[in-house]
Amino acid sequence: MIVSAFKIIGASLLAVALIWALVLGWWQGNDHTPSTTELFLYLGALPLAIVGGYALLRGFIEHLKAPAASQTSAPSDSVDPLANGATQTAEIERGFTINLIGAFAISGSGDGPSDMLAAQATGVRPTPDNSLLDDAGFPIFTARIDALDTDDIGESLAQHDASLAEDIGRSEHLRMLALVDLILPAGIAQAQEALSQCTAISRLNLVWLIPPGIDAALFPRLQSWLESHYLAAFEPTQRALSLRAAANESDVMAHIDRMVLDAAGTSNDALTMVLAAASSIGSRTAASWSGRQGLFSADRQSGQIPGECGVCLLFGNPDSSDTSVQLTRVSAAEREKSVDAGGRISGALIEQLIAGLLAVHRVAPADIKAVVSDADHRQSRVGELLDALGETFTELDPLADCPCIGAACGATPPFGALLALACAHEHALSLAQPVLCISQQHPTARSAVLLRPMPLVAGGMPPAV
Repeated sequence: MIVSAFKIIGASLLAVALIWALVLGWWQGNDHTPSTTELFLYLGALPLAIVGGYALLRGFIEHLKAPAASQTSAPSDSVDPLANGATQTAEIERGFTINLIGAFAISGSGDGPSDMLAAQATGVRPTPDNSLLDDAGFPIFTARIDALDTDDIGESLAQHDASLAEDIGRSEHLRMLALVDLILPAGIAQAQEALSQCTAISRLNLVWLIPPGIDAALFPRLQSWLESHYLAAFEPTQRALSLRAAANESDVMAHIDRMVLDAAGTSNDALTMVLAAASSIGSRTAASWSGRQGLFSADRQSGQIPGECGVCLLFGNPDSSDTSVQLTRVSAAEREKSVDAGGRISGALIEQLIAGLLAVHRVAPADIKAVVSDADHRQSRVGELLDALGETFTELDPLADCPCIGAACGATPPFGALLALACAHEHALSLAQPVLCISQQHPTARSAVLLRPMPLVAGGMPPAV
């Protein structure tokens, strides 16, 4: 240590002496008389700058040569969230499943999951909407459902509660209720059929997920309206309705995961219906998205396209339906860096979520015949998904086998994942093979679930609950 210090001091003094000799020699050779400032600069500041620069360079090189310190926690984008100590659950709980016996959906790209899958496959895309203009007066691209009648839904609300339609306020929220009116009857019809045909089922539990922006104080009045208009045929002892706020995609998938987990500890004598609807088509939403530079336009291809959707998922006893698909728990995690932040887009997190699911349920990657995502037209989402599938799913055709539902129906936050789930249910039934469903619309929240048509093949997943 002392020898090294003497070497550094000696080298520094030698460098200073050399600089002085060169400067004094140059002044003498040119017969130059330096000023006080020149003496300070050339005999003081210059040697110090050179010696200091050398010291900084040497320190930087030594830093690069030093071994990297081991990370105490690896980035979540490259670690299996299911193996992380903070999120690990008991092995038996990770293997819980539930039976999805019916899936109904509507969006701007179709009146049902099969129509939406066909629209995406044939290249149907949102179009300019002349009824909704941007700040420059140009039509905004939307995936509008033309069949929605907000006047009728307004009258329905007024008949039940004179001021409810006015209190709901925004046109997007009226469109949401019109979507409920379109999608819920089909789910109710299947639930009634199951109750009448399967003696093991005695009750319907309806969970209505409410998108952000609706005052929670309106929940009791909305509940009363829905009960009187759609559940009147059920005896009070046969039904239960609850409204739950869903702030974002992560919140929605957490509800689904909790439902799968809770189902394991209850009897199989009830149907559970999840109802969700949301519309992004309205002037307030357009202004909000445009204000944060998030609205799609000719100059902003990375923006979102407003869409709308209604989804109704029915869970219960597989004996009550011939369209039963087994749904796993949700494997979910958060990206450390927003996918919209720019730079290289990694699909490592989704890859790890998928790997964890397949390992828990003993499914080989080659057995997966399709991957349904809620991704839209944005290259950031598509690139992330393709990177996640990588070399593991080489047999899948990125276009034919990996439909990105949002590309045709636009952005439907926070329920794009449920829309993709309904389409994955349809895909699993039509293929009679396992299908993955991925949620990746949110900037950071990511989730994956596995769907398998019943009856399950030998050696597959654990028994359904």
